[in-house]
Formats: sequence, C-alpha cells, structure tokens
Amino acid sequence: MEPAYFLVSTSDLDSPVFNIQGTEAHHALRVRRVRENEKLVVTDGKGQVAEVEVLTLGPGEQVTVKVLKKKTKAQIKPKICVAQALAKGERSELAVELLTEVGVDEIIPWQANRCIVKWDEKSGKGEEKWKQISRESSKQSRRAFFPEIKSCLNSKELANEFSNYATVVILDPDSSVLFTTVIQEVKNEVLLIIGPEGGIDESEMEMFKKANSISASLGETILRTSTAGAVSAAILLSKTRWLN
Repeated sequence: MEPAYFLVSTSDLDSPVFNIQGTEAHHALRVRRVRENEKLVVTDGKGQVAEVEVLTLGPGEQVTVKVLKKKTKAQIKPKICVAQALAKGERSELAVELLTEVGVDEIIPWQANRCIVKWDEKSGKGEEKWKQISRESSKQSRRAFFPEIKSCLNSKELANEFSNYATVVILDPDSSVLFTTVIQEVKNEVLLIIGPEGGIDESEMEMFKKANSISASLGETILRTSTAGAVSAAILLSKTRWLN
C-alpha cells in the first residue's frame, strides 16, 4: 500500500530533481524519518502524482528527491460539492476531515441562521483552519485532487450560488423524498446542503426552494451535522463515480 502523500508544487514536478522543503520536509525528516534511497509519493493536489527517490537529506529542513515516474489523473464526474454549516467544538473539523476522506471536490463553509458558531471577522482564520485540515486529510487519504475550500457564505449568498450547480439537494430529515431517489439521474455538478445543529430555519428553506433546490431525507435516523455530509456524499459516490 502506498504511504501518505507529500504535497509539492506543480513547478516542482516539472523538474527531474527537486527539493521538498518547509513543513513537508519537516514531516519527512522528523516524523516519517525518511532515509536516502527511500521511495516516496508526492502530489501537487491538482491531479499529478509522482514516485520519487530520496537523494540527500538536508542541509537543514530539506529533502532532495529524483522523479522516478509520474502520472496525471483525470477528474471523474459528477463534481460533488458540500455547503457545510459551521458547527461548535471539533464537529466542524470532523466534518471537513470526513468530507475530504470520502472524496468531495468542494467544501463551502456556511454561516446558517441557527449556527451557534459565528465566524464574522474571524472567517479568514476559520477558512485557513479548514484548508489545513483538508490538506492533511487529503495527503493521508492519498488524494490526487485536493478539495477546494471556498469562502464562508451566509444563506443569501449561498442561494445565489445555486445556479452554478446542475442539482442542489438540501438534506432535510423531515422531507418525504428519499435522497437515494433524488440522485438517480445525477450526472453533473451537485451541491449538498448540510444544515447546522439547530436545523435550517423556515426562511432559509423557503429561500432555497425558490432558488430551485430539492429537499431529501437520508432515512429514519437523524445524523449529526458533522457526519451527514460525508454519509450523503458517500451514497452519491457509490451511485456515480465509484461505479467507474
């Protein structure tokens, strides 16, 4: 089994020999304790994956590697995006980890009306935290394409984004329509809306419905906001991309 990936730049992969530096080199030297002649796998997070051989260690926090073989992976449709409501404590972090591990392509932090957590002026810090979590989870999950973490949106801003997706599904435990029924014909970009711990309020639901979204239920049990996105994305993937 391939080990976790190291993240490098696209320009690095254009060279037959290059240096892994910064936090990636620190991880290679201090955590993985790589040795000369050891084989590693690196990616630019944009589809390129390469097997490299360690030539030298150092000076300092630097690992010089030689490219042995390289491949470019293709993105498979449909593109799966998730608008994840902000959650308290570690639940937001868990949601981002799980969405990344499952294979979601885009994650939108959503400041829903009933979110207990309020980013407001801290949105930049929050987005960077989500990017860091997703980046580390992507490497561990050996993803060639890292998910894009978008800017935090309020409900009105989120509704304005619906036109960018072929299908928008609100995960609503009170819906009489099953999620597995809604996704039968999905072929292009899909946006899944995952509400906060207090639920999506009526004004938001009305606005989202006017913006041509569909509400659907995952079944009889109620999932937490931290797990609902990954579960629904996995179901969708099992009906689409995982069949290829």
